[in-house]
Amino acid sequence: MRKSQTGAQATRNPGRTGRTRTLPPHIQEDVDRVADVVAAGFRSLAWHRMAQELYRYAFRTLNAAMRKTDQLMELVAKSNTPLELSDEDRSTLHRNSDDRAVIALMTVNVAMEEFPRVLAKGGYNPADNPGKDGKFKALKSFFVTRCGLVFPRIFDNWKKERTDLFLRHAKTHMEGWRLAHALGQYDIGQAPPDIVALCDAVTAMIDALKPRNRAVWHMTIEGYTPGEIADALGIKLGDVNNALYTFRTKVKKLRQQGELGIPATVEAEWARRRELDARMAVAR
Repeated sequence: MRKSQTGAQATRNPGRTGRTRTLPPHIQEDVDRVADVVAAGFRSLAWHRMAQELYRYAFRTLNAAMRKTDQLMELVAKSNTPLELSDEDRSTLHRNSDDRAVIALMTVNVAMEEFPRVLAKGGYNPADNPGKDGKFKALKSFFVTRCGLVFPRIFDNWKKERTDLFLRHAKTHMEGWRLAHALGQYDIGQAPPDIVALCDAVTAMIDALKPRNRAVWHMTIEGYTPGEIADALGIKLGDVNNALYTFRTKVKKLRQQGELGIPATVEAEWARRRELDARMAVAR
């Protein structure tokens, strides 16, 4: 911490109004550290240590905020880019630690690139900018605020890249013959009309899914295992299983409501497989 000529700690800073404000010792220490690294042109060991401290703190804070929508929205409230979160976005941020880590790293990297310029222009000036309830903002909190300003832009770019990945695997449209092939009807032209109608109805439902879930089902029909799908799409195995379960539940509900007709031949095959599975279970 800087000392006056008498050796006393300089804990007062002039504001734009010409008055002086007494800063708490830990805030004054932050102000002095910033002055030192700015004077050294951000080439000193002190700057590297400061950057590491800010990086670690912001990474943890962003990870925690992404798990709770209200905290995240408060963090990005002053950003010029609006943050729009779908239910799927909220679920991903809450449950997927890998995705949170990637987004946090991207956000902190961009904020850190801009931070020297912000500090050099006097951006960190707690004496003139007291925070809520007159509490002066520590340098770590100030940096997290900077991260909040860039977060919506980073998140939007991350979503676009992820959607492009899903679309590459989901394709734009899946023909009914693919599902017919998966059901053992290798030549859709020779399949009974009721089989053709079922395949067309289910594939239309799959094509209406969001890109990620559509990609999961396209790859499932093509014979990929859930683990292989998770690896290819860069998502968790639980996300794959959830996509499969959700769609199957929807199909089951439509069957029960009579809105999706299942051909008798398919029902008979399912019954045969259930009986075979039961016999195998008994044999074990």
